[in-house]
Amino acid sequence: MEGQTIITTHDIDELFISTVVRLIQRRAFLNLRNIIAKTHSADIARWFPRLRTEAKRSLFQILVEEKRMGEVLRELNSADIGEFVEGTEPPVVAGILHTMPADDVTRILSDLPVEKKAELLNLIEGATSADVERLLEYEEKTAGAIMTPNFFALSEKTTAAEATECIRELADIEMVFYVYVVDEENKLKGVLSLRQLVATKPDTPLKDLMTSHLYTVHTDMPQEAVARAVARYNLLAIPVINSIGQLVGIVTIDDVVDVIREENTEDMLKMAGTGAVDITSHAIFRNTRARLPWLLASFAGGLLAVYVIGIFETQLQAIAALAAFIPIIMGMGGNIGTQSSTIIVRGIAIGEVSLKDTWKVLWREFSTGALLGTAYGLLLGGFASIFPQFRVHAWKLPLVVALTIWVNMMIAATVGTIIPMFFKRIRVDPAIATGPFVTTAIDVFGILAYFLVATLLLF
Repeated sequence: MEGQTIITTHDIDELFISTVVRLIQRRAFLNLRNIIAKTHSADIARWFPRLRTEAKRSLFQILVEEKRMGEVLRELNSADIGEFVEGTEPPVVAGILHTMPADDVTRILSDLPVEKKAELLNLIEGATSADVERLLEYEEKTAGAIMTPNFFALSEKTTAAEATECIRELADIEMVFYVYVVDEENKLKGVLSLRQLVATKPDTPLKDLMTSHLYTVHTDMPQEAVARAVARYNLLAIPVINSIGQLVGIVTIDDVVDVIREENTEDMLKMAGTGAVDITSHAIFRNTRARLPWLLASFAGGLLAVYVIGIFETQLQAIAALAAFIPIIMGMGGNIGTQSSTIIVRGIAIGEVSLKDTWKVLWREFSTGALLGTAYGLLLGGFASIFPQFRVHAWKLPLVVALTIWVNMMIAATVGTIIPMFFKRIRVDPAIATGPFVTTAIDVFGILAYFLVATLLLF
């Protein structure tokens, strides 16, 4: 309807968070407790980036009293987790960690200082402590580090009726998606679904029900490779085995979602040249320090482009109209170079582009750049030919800008492909180094191509 105001989900979300912030600031804790009781832990975690330190401490205290801190803690970013641990008595923190799954506790402890980690491990008692200590032995961001050691596995001699009874008695298993079948040495032999279990005769042994062809990952496999395997095969969980084939844990779908979110955020920040900066952090100097080194490459490239322009100062003085097209030539080249590099980096990250595909993807991006360069070269050349101030030497200036756009887009697409593939070959993360180097190279090559073409045709 005309004149009607549309209220989006985002608007409601912002209004809700603003209300919570005001309640904390006004110390209206009774109302806040009522809201906490009706709010999902993941939504409560989203309040913290909007709060000041004192307000966070008040909310931490309420969540501890309401026995919700464990649920919220697993959703918080590293900075807020550190703030909670530093501002809370260690026995209280240990008591909260004791109620959480071992893989979540491991993730939290891995970001803490060594002394604090050791102190909390000593305070955590029971099976949780032993499980966490085992998980901390694995390298960070591997299958071993993110797996849960609590899984449901039975002997291959177990019958369907016995397996069903065991499931009824489960208490400490995080999620039961599949029944894993192992031998006497705990080596993984097969898997079956709960549906298979309840739909078969009670006296059937599991070895006759199980599927022996199953997908597994090793403890040292990178977490992004684990996430790709779960996504590729549409699994709810994937078993983790050690070097001798023993089942040591499982990675569940909720952990995979966290990995995908973490890896995507990390890759985007790296390509933007901000490194591993925390996007929710309000620390101005920390953010500045993280971005400063990566901007140096672009700054150096800009200086080099200025130097190239200075070399052709005579041509610019003779034909001032050349200067008008510098921004669009640099901008269009930078855009297509960024597009190509983003496609390649993303392809490498998800395993769809490998080093053996170098020539294939290079030809594809080069051809794409040539076609785009042809289209935009005709457009820019046509634009230059319309206005009298650009009709320098009759048709020559329009031809110069048209040829330059064509050449520059091919160069940009090629550079945007070669640089990430080169970094992949020398075992440097393409997401970290590609952005600044692509931008710098395209700016310099674009300006150089422009003035070389202009010198050949106009002078």
